[in-house]
Amino acid sequence: MPRCSTLCLMLFVPLFGFLAWSAWQAQGPALDNPGVGAERETCSPCHSDFAESHAESAHRGLSCSLCHARADEHRKAQDPSKVLPVVDFRAESCGVCHRFQYETYFMSEAGTPGQFGGTPADPQAHPKTKDFPLYNKIVAGHGFTKEYNEDRSHKFILRDHIDVKRPKNAACLNCKATPVAYYWGRQWKGVTLVESAKWEDVIARIPKEMLDYGASCTQCHDPHGARLRVINKGLEAAIAERGVNPYWPEKNARRFEDADSQQKAILVCAQCHVEYVCGPGADKQVRFVFSWRKVRDLDDYYRKAFNYQQDWVHSLLNEPLIKSQHPETELFWESKYERAGASCVTCHMPKVTFNGRQVTSHWLVSPLRYIDRHLNQQSLGAFPCAQCHTVTPEVLRAQVLRVQQHVNAAQQRVQQALSESIDAIAAAKQASQQGTPVDGALLQRAVQLHQWAHVRWENLAVSENSMGFHNPEEVFRELNEALDYARQAQMLALQATNRAARAPTAR
Repeated sequence: MPRCSTLCLMLFVPLFGFLAWSAWQAQGPALDNPGVGAERETCSPCHSDFAESHAESAHRGLSCSLCHARADEHRKAQDPSKVLPVVDFRAESCGVCHRFQYETYFMSEAGTPGQFGGTPADPQAHPKTKDFPLYNKIVAGHGFTKEYNEDRSHKFILRDHIDVKRPKNAACLNCKATPVAYYWGRQWKGVTLVESAKWEDVIARIPKEMLDYGASCTQCHDPHGARLRVINKGLEAAIAERGVNPYWPEKNARRFEDADSQQKAILVCAQCHVEYVCGPGADKQVRFVFSWRKVRDLDDYYRKAFNYQQDWVHSLLNEPLIKSQHPETELFWESKYERAGASCVTCHMPKVTFNGRQVTSHWLVSPLRYIDRHLNQQSLGAFPCAQCHTVTPEVLRAQVLRVQQHVNAAQQRVQQALSESIDAIAAAKQASQQGTPVDGALLQRAVQLHQWAHVRWENLAVSENSMGFHNPEEVFRELNEALDYARQAQMLALQATNRAARAPTAR
């Protein structure tokens, strides 16, 4: 063979192999991957539940050892329990085949697409007090007053949690680290994953590759069956108690597996985007509980379930209050969008064109970012709203901003009313401590009204991340209620001192 032909062949064969491997990455593995069945047969007698779902899935051509290091040693060991295979939670492992999904999931584009929220390049550059200037007064005494910043993207979900100054506990990691959610309630790497586990001990066991992103592909995708799944034990307990959607009886399946596709697409996000109790409460008891209720039902639930001790005691009022987390799911319930058939995926994970194919983007951001890219004819551009709306992207974008501006104006009024309610209640309590007569019944009623106002504002305006857009009708209604409650609380606190001072003295 001529020397040049030999050289060409030497270069072409490796190149062909690389291109074939790249094509396999892009398209996914062949379903009839040879030489795999025998290995799966030897695993299935002990792992029949996994083997069955695996055999029926799009992953059925993949060998167990591809995703489980030491699987061969485990299978061949005289005592397999002493040579355990690795359960790999790293997103990088999934990214070998699902490159587009991997790369879009870890995209991070700093900035604010509209006027609210966004993903700052440095979380400390955008504290929540920038948008809610009275927040630290309204939640005085809570750990969030030490540092509460606008979140960055999912790429930094665990890193930002590690770096934040406020106190942390192991239960928080159910949303920040997939291995913790998966093994919660069991032993993992020598530590029992329960509420009393030390946060530092759990963090030390998370693979170093995951210390930035934490939550990986297998939080939402079953790697054996290649189907959606939930692993958060708080959500699993809530579903077992109240169903997948307690506010939609016709769709309220009692198990995730029995839910329809819309509810499943919501539930995978509900593993984290919900209101829940996490960590030590005012009574020092550590809890990890999903309330699984809309804001209008939270006060009654927490009074009955935990005697209102699940969160903290306000340092100015010396009264317990509810500290909400991020209830996007509960707010979305009953919305016109949900009733029209939309899910979180519809708006936040639209279909985009990539290499001539329509694929689901895993860039989990505001739909405004997709619309902006669509208008600028950039990659990953999409107009997800067009599935239901016929207006142009420019018009719809303006409508979104207008709704959010109105919600922001409403929450600002409530924010001011809560601040003045705190002043009035604290003044009445101080007067009582100094010996001034105070009508205790009126003052206690003022406290309760303040609690009702607080939970609505803090839940829907601060903790929920859409500035009301996930369900504008409900947010306007509840903020109007909150404004009324806060002003009533302020008035009753003032009356509590004045009425007691005017009361006739017994002779």
